[in-house]
Amino acid sequence: MRKLLLFLVLISIFYASNTPGIKATDPTTWVHSPSLKPNATLGTILVPPSDFYEPWELDSSAEFIARKLAHFLFFGSVGLLFLLNLKPNKKAPWLASVFAALFAFTDEIHQAFIVNRDGRIMDVVFDSLAAFLFILIAVKIRKKRSSIIHKAKDC
Repeated sequence: MRKLLLFLVLISIFYASNTPGIKATDPTTWVHSPSLKPNATLGTILVPPSDFYEPWELDSSAEFIARKLAHFLFFGSVGLLFLLNLKPNKKAPWLASVFAALFAFTDEIHQAFIVNRDGRIMDVVFDSLAAFLFILIAVKIRKKRSSIIHKAKDC
C-alpha cells in the first residue's frame, strides 16, 4: 500500500507539473493537455543565466501562498513516503531525503519544458527542505514511540 501511495503522489506531482498555466487557486486550470516550450533544451534550462537560477518574486498573493503550500505538503509527503518505503535503518532518512531531492530536481527540470511554467532551483531547495522536515519529524516520532515502548517493557 505504501508503494502505491508513493507512486500516486509522484504521478500527481508529475501531472501538475505537466499542466501549462496551472494555478493552485483556480480549479479550471487543473486539467489541460501538456504543451512543450519550443526550443527548450537542457542547455537552455540549466546553463546560467537561465531563469532556472532566478530567485522567486516573493509576494503575498493567494496564488503564491497556495502554490508554496502545495509544494511543501506534496514534497513533505514524498519524503515521508520514501522513508516509509525503505527498510528502517540509520541510512533510511538520508536515502529518503536524497530520493526526494532528486525527484524535486527532475520535477523542476520537467516544469521548465512546459509552456507557461518555469523550473526554479529555489523550488528544488524548498521542496527538499520540506521533505527533510517531514522525514525529521517522522524519525523523532519513531524514536519517541520506541522509547515509550521500551520503558513500558521495563516496568
